[in-house]
Amino acid sequence: MNIRRVALLAVALSLFYGLFGCAIGYNSVLFMTKSNVGLDVDTKPPTAEISIARREGVMAPTFEKGQTPPVMASFRVNTKGLIGIFANVSSTFAGGDAANTMSKLYGDPDATKPEDSTLCLKQKPTPRVLMQEISFPSEGEVKPFAFGTDTSLGLKIAWSGLTAQFPDTVKLGYNRKEFAFAPVFGSEEASETVCGKTGGKYSVKVPSFVATVDSYVNVKDPAGTSTGWLQYFATGTAATNLTLRKDVRKVMLERLDPAAAEQLKKFEDYSSNQKAQMESIKNIQAAYDNATESERTKIRKKSEELGLVPPGTPDTEFKRKLFESFKPENPEVTKKLKMLEELIK
Repeated sequence: MNIRRVALLAVALSLFYGLFGCAIGYNSVLFMTKSNVGLDVDTKPPTAEISIARREGVMAPTFEKGQTPPVMASFRVNTKGLIGIFANVSSTFAGGDAANTMSKLYGDPDATKPEDSTLCLKQKPTPRVLMQEISFPSEGEVKPFAFGTDTSLGLKIAWSGLTAQFPDTVKLGYNRKEFAFAPVFGSEEASETVCGKTGGKYSVKVPSFVATVDSYVNVKDPAGTSTGWLQYFATGTAATNLTLRKDVRKVMLERLDPAAAEQLKKFEDYSSNQKAQMESIKNIQAAYDNATESERTKIRKKSEELGLVPPGTPDTEFKRKLFESFKPENPEVTKKLKMLEELIK
């Protein structure tokens, strides 16, 4: 980097600090991503590409023992054809308690307690930028928190008026930008309860935020093509509470670890079938006990037709043989038991 560029950067940082009282990477976090699947022509920043591209960047303070405010992002794409408009894409973008909760709970069931992202320090940091001391916003202070996303699936053409009659943005396919500019808050009072066991004298924390998107395009024929879209966007307690929900974290799990997501789905299916089959068997056995002889014959016959009990099962063996049909790994058994249950109601 030459002297002129260093000087310009110094002037920019001075103006920014003078105007807003914050310095990126010292008492604030700048976190951003940009994703493209398809065609992207943009003048902000200058871009011209036909590709699958992902750009991620963060500028954040680093405290003692290498501690940094938590942020996380994931991105996964599965394309059909050459154009990004036929892409199945999912991504997550989070910081603070939301990022800690998503990464810690991962594929766990719904939870009630979030993961605290507070960093505990032995003393209050005293960073300096261009000979000026940087302070952390604390009790009674208000600092802006900027957080936003821009997503498009399809064709997007935009004019800003700065490029005459020509558009300054042309996008075809899937394009998404995510941006967060978050202040780092410091506290001496909070450290007494949060950091008491670690001996911390000062604590810092960034706001909680989360944005997820899960989109798909199912291409069959002009009459059968469908598009799906699921998106979450939240800050503060709302963001943290969302990440406690397993269904919200599944977007991340399916993209970061497809094998784990598949195992989780198998476990969920097994648990669901186990509960449903046990309930059906219990209800059928109770109905069988209260049935007349002719009704019992009909129940046994239908059970044999469905393959739930062996042919010729005697009356005294029916309940035991029905229980032996219990197979949580087989969803077809769940359906057959439900059909039998509905029949004898």
